[in-house]
Amino acid sequence: MPMLIAGLTLAAGIGATISGVVGMAGGTFLLAMMIVLGVSAPVLIPLHAAVQLASNCTRVYAHREHIRWRPFFTLALVATPCPIVGLQIAAWLDFELTKQIMGVIILYAAWAPKRSAAALSETASFTIAGLLGGTLGVVVGAVGPLIAPFFLRADMNKTNIIATKALCQAYLHIIKIVAFSTVGFAFSEQWQKFLPMAAATIVGTYIGKWLLQRLKENRFRLLYKTILSALALRLILGAFFS
Repeated sequence: MPMLIAGLTLAAGIGATISGVVGMAGGTFLLAMMIVLGVSAPVLIPLHAAVQLASNCTRVYAHREHIRWRPFFTLALVATPCPIVGLQIAAWLDFELTKQIMGVIILYAAWAPKRSAAALSETASFTIAGLLGGTLGVVVGAVGPLIAPFFLRADMNKTNIIATKALCQAYLHIIKIVAFSTVGFAFSEQWQKFLPMAAATIVGTYIGKWLLQRLKENRFRLLYKTILSALALRLILGAFFS
């Protein structure tokens, strides 16, 4: 157990640092590392949600002055009832096919020149993001890459993206945790793993913020799209490596 907790704590810190720089990918990295380290399937997504809530809340606080509130309220309003649907469809949904479809959507939304998610109105963009994030969060765990294209907008700079996306994801994790609580998951039994992982995300977030301040806007957007594309390709091709 001590070695497992040490590994999970290190992974949480690295993941939070990655997310602190580009606003995503850290949660996906942490989920993958939790699988590699042997976290059991029933614990995996609920524990990941709790740790990512700590990480995103820290990022919200660190960048609180850059939050865009209207996109958040749109996403939150739409996403709130969606985990109920997500829990219902999780049992019959083909997990690998779902990830591949997600990958195609992400890749298209990130790079399509005039028909990307960013070309939609703000309300339409964050309505769709709320539907996807709220429904699929309880199914696949890390939905950051799926909602990420909707934040890549001309009216948002890098700190707006980091702050607003962190707040949206924090809310998605809250409703996910509530959903798992209603079906009997005992979060109190995971405190030995959760507390050091949560502490590591706080440290990682501020390291990421320090690195973000040294990253130029155009390079941030290129890095954002590149990492988004890499994650999308991993989702599309994942079945071939499993």
